[in-house]
Amino acid sequence: MRHILYLADPNSVHDIKWISFFAHENQNTCFLLSRISHYCKFENSPHKNDVLRRGNFHLLPPIHDFSIARFYRTIYEAYLIRKIILSNKIDVIHILYAEPNALWCLFRNYFSIPMIITTRGTDVLKTIPEAFKKKDVLNRLVSFAYKKAFDFADWITATSLAQIESIVKFSQRTSRLTIVRTGVDIEQLRADTSNSLLSDDSDPFLLFPRYIKPIYNHEFCLAAIALLPLKIKRDYKMVFVGKGEGDLEYQEKLENLMSQQSEIRFEFLGVLRQEAILELYKRASLVVMVPISDGSPVSGMEALLCGAKLILGPLEYDRDIFSHAVQLKQWDAKELADTIFRLLEGSVDGSKLPVTAEYAMDRSRNMKKMMEIYNMVC
Repeated sequence: MRHILYLADPNSVHDIKWISFFAHENQNTCFLLSRISHYCKFENSPHKNDVLRRGNFHLLPPIHDFSIARFYRTIYEAYLIRKIILSNKIDVIHILYAEPNALWCLFRNYFSIPMIITTRGTDVLKTIPEAFKKKDVLNRLVSFAYKKAFDFADWITATSLAQIESIVKFSQRTSRLTIVRTGVDIEQLRADTSNSLLSDDSDPFLLFPRYIKPIYNHEFCLAAIALLPLKIKRDYKMVFVGKGEGDLEYQEKLENLMSQQSEIRFEFLGVLRQEAILELYKRASLVVMVPISDGSPVSGMEALLCGAKLILGPLEYDRDIFSHAVQLKQWDAKELADTIFRLLEGSVDGSKLPVTAEYAMDRSRNMKKMMEIYNMVC
């Protein structure tokens, strides 16, 4: 039995899925250490007790973010982490999102246990590379710190090939880099979820499933919806998910944009249980997700495995998984509107996902790959 310390976000569905696999399936003792901002949000969440039971982890008091500007505070936080390591007999630290927690790898020798970084997309495709582009003194220090931190890590996993390429580019690291995706619980996905929705509304709908944050680019979707032919606007409902749980200022902006399209039926759902989300994928006429930055989205995998038609933005997605999705060529609202119209009005694509794609998406296979990495570093 291992004692694993995860530097993670208890509000993240993907972090909880990852941790719960190793807590339940392999009988490890798991600890979650979060940033103060994430901890405060979780403490006030109505889902807190459900998450703690499902994740089966020990939630520790939070820490301040690693800070170069407040380095004395950072040294003290490193001291507290080492106390956690010693008192809980931690075998390995696993960082589940690189920005900013990867910087704790600078204390790898002080902690004296293996450290693993898992990247998810925006952290190494957008946020960290931004520091390398800026030439002011602070960003020079930050970029140097990230380069050293990625060098000190015992292993690095990423959820897409594009992330691996980005890591190699900014860190020059070329070894112990592995693609491990959060993946999908295929058995759960194929279970009967028909009774999971409160409404029996049978109207056809388009689904926009990513939560309400600017990175998920919902205003771009609304601009495309405005350009749809009247027949599509009349025949289909537009369903968004995550009301009340994301960026409330951004939500208000979206609701204002929706109110300007009075001829369209919008449904803005709150946070849903996993079974309800899967049922929406199964019923949707079309699923649209066009974030401005992305890794290997679990939501996209779930949509494809549920048999949905899926539209993605013009980003780099691993073709072994997303070759059956339709990708935009550019960030153009008219192209998105035309693509929606073509997929709704065209003949249904009856081609089935290849077995190789299902293997690449399978959560159990990916987590077993992660277990092999634990075995190698511990």
